[in-house]
Amino acid sequence: MRVCLIPLKTEIRNLAANFHHLCEKLETASEHKPDLIGLPECTLTGYLYENEDFERFAEPIPGRTTQLLAELARRYHVYLCFGLLERTVTGVYNAAVLMDKAGNIIHKHRKIIEQPPFLNGDTVASVETEFGKLAILICGDLFHKEVVTSLDHPLQLLIVPIARSFDGRSPDPARWMREERQAYLNAVKMAGHPTVLINALEMGTTEPSFGGAMVVRPNGELLAEAPHGTDEILIYNFDKESLYP
Repeated sequence: MRVCLIPLKTEIRNLAANFHHLCEKLETASEHKPDLIGLPECTLTGYLYENEDFERFAEPIPGRTTQLLAELARRYHVYLCFGLLERTVTGVYNAAVLMDKAGNIIHKHRKIIEQPPFLNGDTVASVETEFGKLAILICGDLFHKEVVTSLDHPLQLLIVPIARSFDGRSPDPARWMREERQAYLNAVKMAGHPTVLINALEMGTTEPSFGGAMVVRPNGELLAEAPHGTDEILIYNFDKESLYP
C-alpha cells in the first residue's frame, strides 16, 4: 500500500482557497500513484471551535464537503481520509471520514477527547478494505489509553489527522524536537499499530497548527517524516518488512 500524507497549508475559514490548494496538492501527489491519501483534522476550514464558526462551517455527513472530496477520490482513484466539522441535530462533532476509490464513505470517526462546545464521540471502530483493516483516531485521541486500547487488533494502518499547534510560537522546530516528537512516537507505541499522522499547516491565526507528517511502526520507531513547519508531501510504501521489526 502506497500512502501519501499531505500536511495541507490552510487559510483559516477560507474554504475556497483551501479546496483550490488541495486540488493542486492532489495533482502533484497523483504522480506517485498512491493507494491512500491522508489529510489533516478539519481539512478545509482549519481547526475552529467557536459556536459562531460552527454556525458557518459545520455541515452534515454526507454533505457538500464530502461530495466535493468524493469527486476527488473518484478522479484520482484513491482512498481518501480527511477531517471536517460535522453538524448533527444535537450539536457539532470534530469528525473524520474515510472514502474508498469510488467516493463512498466507508468509515467515520468522531473525536472522543475533545473540548466544549464540541460533542464527544464515544465509538472506536475499524473498517475492512482491500489493504486490510483500517481505523481513524483524531489528534488527542491517540494519547488516551482507554481510547487506543479499544482499537481492533491487528490493524493494517491507523490514520491520525491532527491540527496541533504550540502556544506562543508555532511552528517551533526546537520545541518539536525537544518535547513533542517523542511524545507522538510514545503514543503510537502505546497504541501498538502501524500509524500515519498528518498535521495541518495553518495560516492566518495566532497559534497555527505546525504542519508535518509521520509514519511510525507499532513499536514507536519513526520510519519517515515530513519536516515540522512544512506542507511537504510524504510518500511511503508499506510492506510487512517495513511495518514490523
